[in-house]
Amino acid sequence: MILLKDKMNKNKFVIQFTGFLFSLSLIPFFASAAFVGEKTNLYIDNSFSLNNRDQVSATFVSGSSLLDIYVDSVFWDSKTEEEKKKIFDVFDSLSHEFDLKIYNQLTYTYGEVWDTSFSNAGKKVTLLFHQMKENVNGYTRNIDGYEKTIVPYSNQREIIYLNTDKIESINLKSYLAHEFTHLIQFNQKEKKLGTPEEIWLNELRAEVAPTILGYNDAKEEKNYLRERVSTFLSNSSDSLIKWDNMSYDYGVVSMFGHYLFDHYGVDVLGDSLKNSNKVGIESIEEALLKKGIQDTFKDIFTNWMIANYVNDCSLNSKYCYKNENLKSLQIIPFSNFISFTNDSSLSIGQTVSNWSANWQRFSGGNKDLKLVFDGRNNNFKVYYVIRYYTGKQEVKEIKLDNYGKAEIVFPKMGTSIASLVIIPSIQERNSSNQDFYYSIVASTQGSVENNNNTEIKLPFEIDKPLNQMNKEELLMLLIRVIIYLLVQGKLVI
Repeated sequence: MILLKDKMNKNKFVIQFTGFLFSLSLIPFFASAAFVGEKTNLYIDNSFSLNNRDQVSATFVSGSSLLDIYVDSVFWDSKTEEEKKKIFDVFDSLSHEFDLKIYNQLTYTYGEVWDTSFSNAGKKVTLLFHQMKENVNGYTRNIDGYEKTIVPYSNQREIIYLNTDKIESINLKSYLAHEFTHLIQFNQKEKKLGTPEEIWLNELRAEVAPTILGYNDAKEEKNYLRERVSTFLSNSSDSLIKWDNMSYDYGVVSMFGHYLFDHYGVDVLGDSLKNSNKVGIESIEEALLKKGIQDTFKDIFTNWMIANYVNDCSLNSKYCYKNENLKSLQIIPFSNFISFTNDSSLSIGQTVSNWSANWQRFSGGNKDLKLVFDGRNNNFKVYYVIRYYTGKQEVKEIKLDNYGKAEIVFPKMGTSIASLVIIPSIQERNSSNQDFYYSIVASTQGSVENNNNTEIKLPFEIDKPLNQMNKEELLMLLIRVIIYLLVQGKLVI
């Protein structure tokens, strides 16, 4: 490789040869003090590093007016010239996207990044690609925002770290947008106000950033948002505010963030950051009031947990997602089946974390269903969703007494009611990490036709009475009923 550069001219041409000319790139002199191929040592986070390193030698590969891109020298030097050219083309495209779109749109929405005057970089951002552990997309380090005299392991620059494994990902721009949002948030809250934001809300804003930029094309099956949908559905009962830095934490904050974005606009997220000295839930509520919105955070959370199961705008405009990627999202509740025969009782016990919900589905039966909820004196909010065989749905709240208990009867369960979903949640202002226990006892009460008549009417003839059948025969009968209902179009899942 031969590098030709004119130090006297304010514009320099970088020409790379591998036996023949393959790349010509115009890079303004003011873009960076570094030159292509120059190496420098940069600190990294060893908890994310593939080999638990604290520092890497980084090679400067590409620069623009707002973005300098470095690559782990070990990784870069292992590549052939053809592979380097391919990576360089990716970086060139990424730099243009950052300069023309990502930087301007996200700083307009969330606020400015820190002007790192002590490093002569101004508001220019450094992007370092290094080898990271599996399933790590990228990260930022707040300590880089301080001088080395204060924090010796600081790179004293606005710097984003991305995984070399993501260089060829279709979601590379989204990963960059996510991490750039963290740089903005650090400046707006911690540097300006000395008040660190709560982690869950930091991550929520960063998760919405790719959508703000229009990167989540609904036609793309593996876009950034759809990756988060899969994660969310694998653990939809995870707490919104409790942060363990697990993949499912990102799924929950992403879904709630997009619901908030859908219904209340991006201004709420932006104002809660750049125009508020509050953090967490209080900052969101302050931003809502500034827009004249009377909905509380609890109202929004309640509607969101209902939307995760119903997701139907025709039932209520707040019970759905509007993003095209999320219109088919529906969580799968815990399933509880009630026997068709005789009177029966079913007891369940479950825990729920603060700012999370469970979804308990009841189906089957052929009688009135009495449900007793016991929240053990905890401040539960409980809603239920009824789905009738006609397709109609109803959503109502179960009012609990002062002891967190309630008793309610649902008539004609299994005949007119296809399913019943109970949605308990805890929505406490404090940041308690404890789990809250509740129990549900569901019991049938006599026949809906006649309390003295236990006969069950089936749509076909059977060889012997139900009370004489063994478990295998009852199971086969149930399968026949399900097939019949599916064929008739009467089964609602």
